[in-house]
Amino acid sequence: MAQKKSITGVVTDAIGETVIGASVVEVGTTNGVITNLDGKFTLMVDPNGKIKVSYVGYQPQVIDIKGKNSFNIKLKEDSEMLDEVVVTGYSGTQLRSKVTNSISKVKEEALTTGLFSNPAQALSGAVSGLKVIQSSGNPGAAPTIILRGGTNLDGTGSPLVIVDGQLRDGLNDINPEDIESMDVLKDAGATALYGARASNGVILVTTKKGKQGFREINFKAKVGLNYAYTPYDFLNGGEYIKALRQAVYDAGNLFVDKAGNTKGYGVYANGALDGAQPYGTGNVYGKSAYSTMYLNDENSWLLQKGWKTVVDPITGKDIIYKDTNLDKYNLNNPALSQDYNINMSGGNDRGSYYAGIGYNRQEGIPINTFYERYSFVTNASYKIADWLTSTSSLNYNRANWESMPGSNGSEANYFGRIRSLPSTVIFEDEEGNMVLGPGTADGNQSYQPDKWWQDLQSDKFTMIQSFKIDLLKNLSVNLNANWYYSEDLQEKFTKDYEKNPGNYDRTRSSSMQYTRDFRQTYNAVLNYKQTFFKDHNVELMLGTEYYDKYYRQFKASGQGAATDDLPDLGLTDPGANKRSIDSEHKKLRILSFFGRLNYDYKSKYLLSAVFRRDGYSSLLGDNRWGFFPGVSAGWIFGREDFIKNTIPVMSFGKLRMSYGINGNASGIGEYDLQGAYGPTTNYNGNLAYLISKLPNPSLRWEKTATFEAGIDMSFFDNRLTTNFTFYNRLTSDKYASLSFPTSTGFSSVTNNNGELRNRGLEIELSGKIFENKDWSWSASGNISYNKNTIVSLPDNGLERNRQDAYEIYSGKGNEKMWVDGYQEGREPNMLYLYKADGIYKSYNEI
Repeated sequence: MAQKKSITGVVTDAIGETVIGASVVEVGTTNGVITNLDGKFTLMVDPNGKIKVSYVGYQPQVIDIKGKNSFNIKLKEDSEMLDEVVVTGYSGTQLRSKVTNSISKVKEEALTTGLFSNPAQALSGAVSGLKVIQSSGNPGAAPTIILRGGTNLDGTGSPLVIVDGQLRDGLNDINPEDIESMDVLKDAGATALYGARASNGVILVTTKKGKQGFREINFKAKVGLNYAYTPYDFLNGGEYIKALRQAVYDAGNLFVDKAGNTKGYGVYANGALDGAQPYGTGNVYGKSAYSTMYLNDENSWLLQKGWKTVVDPITGKDIIYKDTNLDKYNLNNPALSQDYNINMSGGNDRGSYYAGIGYNRQEGIPINTFYERYSFVTNASYKIADWLTSTSSLNYNRANWESMPGSNGSEANYFGRIRSLPSTVIFEDEEGNMVLGPGTADGNQSYQPDKWWQDLQSDKFTMIQSFKIDLLKNLSVNLNANWYYSEDLQEKFTKDYEKNPGNYDRTRSSSMQYTRDFRQTYNAVLNYKQTFFKDHNVELMLGTEYYDKYYRQFKASGQGAATDDLPDLGLTDPGANKRSIDSEHKKLRILSFFGRLNYDYKSKYLLSAVFRRDGYSSLLGDNRWGFFPGVSAGWIFGREDFIKNTIPVMSFGKLRMSYGINGNASGIGEYDLQGAYGPTTNYNGNLAYLISKLPNPSLRWEKTATFEAGIDMSFFDNRLTTNFTFYNRLTSDKYASLSFPTSTGFSSVTNNNGELRNRGLEIELSGKIFENKDWSWSASGNISYNKNTIVSLPDNGLERNRQDAYEIYSGKGNEKMWVDGYQEGREPNMLYLYKADGIYKSYNEI
């Protein structure tokens, strides 16, 4: 019997943490042990032998033990085994290393780090080429999401949102705490799988599920403060009075003409600088610059109330004024945000579950605004038989909110108006009582905060039922049914209120809007996966889908309620022209066939192809059906031996390229091709209908063709990762309105109009700067560049075939020129402004 010796050792990972349960086996034998809770092991082995140390997720190591009795073994991560999984659509997933398209993944950590009411806010800065624009100051307002410059002439176009296979209008009704990950599909090689609705990209949202072997209950509470940030240093009241009065004086005394007369702008005559305004210094918005409330014995007592004085630069007298903090009367600064969530999950070899309840409330920065949401979600799966698995999901959200009333002038540029008011404006009188200020549209929002009463509420239900049937070892079919139902009720009432000093609005108007939206989606997806001759890996998916949407809306309004205490619509004045009513019904159906093929050879040479054929009820004839293909290829050059030998610091390297076509029909309504009729007058004593919108049965799909090329690399055991992507996207047959002469009786008709090109570059870089068993430090960043160019527009006889342009005088006599609007060869939304030639310094220059 050969002599044995005892060896000991400890196994750690890359950051020094001990590895529990690592396998230590003498090579060529079955003699082995596993590491204990401290990562240590003891083993009797042949003195001249070798041991093999292995653990899931790490590269195995073979160690020569000759002449050694003690070992400190550090394992390296296996980049292939730890490869990130990305979602590619219709329950499909793929290893990040084998993805030949541009797909960005946002994980749970990024979604739950901040305090968000809308998960779209977590995407800001996390995905290259994607902009998240918060265009409204209302709390809970859905931000605008634009990927790679959009495909519309105005630079808009939001990605398609799919939540667990279900189409959504946005992300606003989803609790971020219930999301596992979000995958953003950018190029047409991937998005073509969603065909006619994916020309602006796709956001795939995967919600949390239960995990086998885990049972846990989590509670999380977050409280935050939101501040209105002003990037400017504003003048205080005294500085404002001095600067404005001097400016007014100078404007009235520009120069002296040949006759010795002082010339200036008439409105700024010296007389405008005299006299106090009736509502106090600066309280009349249009004349705030000229207020001259001079200090005297009758008003000096105001200095005890916090008023101040400043020397008038014109007369040398003391002007008394009050410095007003505008935010105090118009903003919640800070505004409180709260978020509370409790969830439970668990699972075993037969099934799993996840259930969560959440509450989110955001106080708005504008006063008297808020948003609150109650959410409930359950996800469960159960293996009914070895060949049959059931998955069920139920989600409910209720939202209540109060927003700025846009119809009354306060929402439009709410913050801009506050910032443009001088700090000398008076919002409290001498006794400290609240006063109106210049008016409701741009004054003291605290004067009558409940003048616009609102009760806004939405309820949204989603339900998903899926069955996975394993037909053979590598062949399965998924049957999915999705239902989405939403109700939205908005009631508003305008009380009797003072619009501006002495001017009252006594309309007492009331309105109500009720919206119901029901959507059904049914699909069947066949999946096949097989490896041929060891090195040829094939994944095939084929499916069909039916989508049905039924939208109904009812709205009514009235005015003339008897008192502010009777806001109900039914209690408004029933007299002539006092009430109005309207309703709308819309239906849309889509039938689709789609497929995807993934192939790789030796996990190095990659090929993928997708297609979709969509039929839309809103299109007619030969234009109703559209075919949208996509193809992509990749080469993982980092796995080639010559690369490993030449660049040993490279952990991974891949070249990828894709091309595909998407469609879009969102720019037209469900019945635009048929035109529209509406009741307009009586004919022979009966109600008559006339055409109100011209039909265009020749409308066809918008089409977006995208070419993309990129390279993905990582270095130093994947501690440094980077990728570069170039894309070129051309959108043709854009939807737009073609203007008609007024003599036709119609203003415009919708048609397919022009081409738009998007070109850009995206760069992403991330790195693990420091990592040990106690803490880690990593950083990531991205940069993107996009340029939109209008390639072609219909010929209209104007230079560059301008649309929506203006004709102005060029400044050269009676010569005119066209400016602004969309034009070929230029970027959309360019600004055209007058150039300043300078300032006249003497009368002789005029």
